[in-house]
Amino acid sequence: MKLWKLLLLLASLVAAGGVLLLLVNFLVMPTLIHSNKVVTMSDIRGMTVARAEIQLRSLSLEVEVARQRAHPSIGEGMILDQIPSPESRIRGGRTVRVVTSSGPPAGLLPSLSGLSLRQAEITLQRENFRLGRVLKIRRQGVTQPVVAYQDPVAGTDLYKGAIVNLVVAEPAAAELLRMPDLRGMPLFQARQAISDAGFILAPVTYERTSRSAPNHVLSQRPPAGERISKGERLELVASSR
Repeated sequence: MKLWKLLLLLASLVAAGGVLLLLVNFLVMPTLIHSNKVVTMSDIRGMTVARAEIQLRSLSLEVEVARQRAHPSIGEGMILDQIPSPESRIRGGRTVRVVTSSGPPAGLLPSLSGLSLRQAEITLQRENFRLGRVLKIRRQGVTQPVVAYQDPVAGTDLYKGAIVNLVVAEPAAAELLRMPDLRGMPLFQARQAISDAGFILAPVTYERTSRSAPNHVLSQRPPAGERISKGERLELVASSR
């Protein structure tokens, strides 16, 4: 076949294809579209995209996510808005464009270090975060329970409603000591022993007796051998004439 004949054949095929495409666009497609019945648009706000697709399938409508935006209370993936709007009349076969939620807006987690557990909880609530697990540890030098660590760390960019876990440091358990036997000891020595051990001596009670020299310990409370904590209050009865 001569070249000019081949080129002529190809040009004819291209022209025929163009004519066919025009016929489909301007004759067939409008016919198909306009053959779909007009329906009333459902309200799909508050649904997930998957749930909206199921509901609109019966109306021969498709769903397309146009964009996302943050919302303070509606969870991620839920539909916030739709085009066409609810109750609008729309012909089947069309596409419904929706705006979905990306979840609550982001925020920086504040530092909770040094706060009491209650103060930390109030701070989290004020910033719209949630308190998660609370682990308690005992630490020397701590006089009252305070937040020692937080997870995530302060300054982390979080979505509102995110969970924050805390580690709270509490005072170390009081050291238990065995109560010494102070009976028969001169009162000044007993006072010194009590002070050195970290105990507190209550006002001394005196009892007249001839069985012991003056200012000697006759009895004690707690009794000798009992385990007591540092800082506990001790009571002594001493002899007098």
